[in-house]
Amino acid sequence: MSSKPGIYEPKNILITGAAGFIASHVTTRLINKYPSYKIVALDKLDYCSTFKNLQSCTSSPKFKFIKGDIASADIVNHILIEEEIDTIMHFAAQTHVDNSFGNSLEFTYNNIYGTHVLLEACRVTNCVKRFIHVSTDEVYGETDLETDIGNHEASQLLPTNPYSATKAGAEMLAMAYHRSYGLPILTSRGNNVYGPNQYPEKLVPKFILRAMKGEKLPIHGDGSNVRSYLHCGDVAEAFDVILHKGVIGQIYNIGTQKERSVLDVAEDICKLFELNPKEVIEFVQDRPFNDKRYFLNDQKLKQLGWEERTPWEEGLKMTIDWYKKNPDWWGDVSTALNPHPRFSAINLSDELAQWSFQYGYSRLVRSFTEIGRSNSGLKFLIYGRTGWIGGLLGKLCDEERIAWEYGKGRLQDRKSLMEDISRVMPTHVLSAAGVTGRPNVDWCESHKVETIRTNVVGTLTLADVCREHGLYMMNFATGCIFEYDKEHPLGSGIGFKEEDKPNFTGSFYSKTKAMVEDLLKDYDNVCTLRVRMPISSDLSNPRNFITKISRYNKVVNIPNSMTVLDELLPISIEMAKRNLRGIWNFTNPGVISHNEILELYRDYIDPQFKWENFNLEEQAKVIVAPRSNNEMDASKLKNEFPELLSIKDSIIKFVFEPNKKT
Repeated sequence: MSSKPGIYEPKNILITGAAGFIASHVTTRLINKYPSYKIVALDKLDYCSTFKNLQSCTSSPKFKFIKGDIASADIVNHILIEEEIDTIMHFAAQTHVDNSFGNSLEFTYNNIYGTHVLLEACRVTNCVKRFIHVSTDEVYGETDLETDIGNHEASQLLPTNPYSATKAGAEMLAMAYHRSYGLPILTSRGNNVYGPNQYPEKLVPKFILRAMKGEKLPIHGDGSNVRSYLHCGDVAEAFDVILHKGVIGQIYNIGTQKERSVLDVAEDICKLFELNPKEVIEFVQDRPFNDKRYFLNDQKLKQLGWEERTPWEEGLKMTIDWYKKNPDWWGDVSTALNPHPRFSAINLSDELAQWSFQYGYSRLVRSFTEIGRSNSGLKFLIYGRTGWIGGLLGKLCDEERIAWEYGKGRLQDRKSLMEDISRVMPTHVLSAAGVTGRPNVDWCESHKVETIRTNVVGTLTLADVCREHGLYMMNFATGCIFEYDKEHPLGSGIGFKEEDKPNFTGSFYSKTKAMVEDLLKDYDNVCTLRVRMPISSDLSNPRNFITKISRYNKVVNIPNSMTVLDELLPISIEMAKRNLRGIWNFTNPGVISHNEILELYRDYIDPQFKWENFNLEEQAKVIVAPRSNNEMDASKLKNEFPELLSIKDSIIKFVFEPNKKT
């Protein structure tokens, strides 16, 4: 399965974890040295990665950044096919050993599951010619202090902590896919790396920043633990060599024979800061298990032409100079600078990971080639992170370079909302939070208190807190508060306007939404958007109205107003920028029937697709609460945004054309 040595020439490279420390230096090197290569950088922008690390790459027309998680198979598969990826350099991982002792399951999720998703995507798409899996020297376990023989690539793997165990597990998966499916895997195992841009949970930048602050340098245990350190520039060159000259199926150590203890590192930093080590260095409790030494045999990579170029003293001085010039690169890092940091290794919560599992990839997760400072000083505080719309809003803000954060508080908890506002200091608050039912609005019929608590009490509390702080609030509401009547008969083309009083009381969900909408009229800081039967280009999404009805055994055939999220959610961002207020029918103009949608589904997606209709009386026998059916007048929105497409045209353009099966 191994190929002969030679010069490999990639065309389209996917670099995972590209906004992290090592990967960003590799990305920058490849962009600068090989301008003909297309580089697709994928990163979920976790706590230890930042787009600042890739800012210099944005001037290249061959660079593309995508914010996303390797654990989302839909995202990965889409990128491999859409970008015609032939090479993967897989850096994405949780790496800090200290964090792994308190958050080991998160390391398993990111390092093992994430790698497995990536490997499976390569197997399924069958388009990757070279896959470089980035591992660590820690998979070998502890090296005897007395030996002068380093671990070679065929040495036994004996990891001793949760982090190294997950990296070893990921390696085993990569090797299995190489042997079972012939995937073109190469593996690297590297020593410690230091240099500019590194998140200060790691030893060298932590000591540098603490020294800059005049704080003590905390050393775990007695400081006798020995490590080998390589400058990031040398490591970037090593990956350059492995990419072009490495042999498929082989493992390469990236190491140095020059070792130093943790105490030596602290003393060298004290020397460059002209500090007295005896006064500045303090010894703190050791971590649960702290390997004494990692020592590598680096000859195999040297035979390909690589060698260490940056002396420790020179590299350390350059690193200190960089942190002095960029003291606020990472913002508030006080938690990371603690001797024993104890915080989640995943900045994006488990709930957001669940969002990826539940809803997969959406074409609203758009790539972009430049991110500068936040758009016109805007900062959005978004509620509803686990919901469909809430998740998409954050990704749209990334595309438009708008700073944003998810709210942590519960809507009905006034104190937690005020804490969010104090923490985030937003210019706008967007709420897509609410109870819609699990799996549908029938759930609300038997959970009325929970529905009131969120949909009424929570929404009003948020509006009141925002008004108290002089903040604009956008509330994603529903248009399922109307039903056809004699003034708005079915098929008449007469839609309900924003000022019309809700007339649908068939479901408890709709009752709560109508109630809170009426009360919100007294808050002049609120913009209410009535969304109906939301649709998107992501036909795997179970909340997508098209997905729903294409899976039903029978459907009623009735015209309705609907909301195409791919077109309208970007408009909602623009509405917030314009500080538009009041009530808006947030639907595409016109109506479309269920049968018309399914006919399009058949024509564009599945020529063999068939369905059956049944009437409202028959439908009532299989549902608990009646469903709202109506036409909404979208002329107010159309007047504000004249380019807005009719519902049928929008569905064809944003949903069926992109998903068309040839």
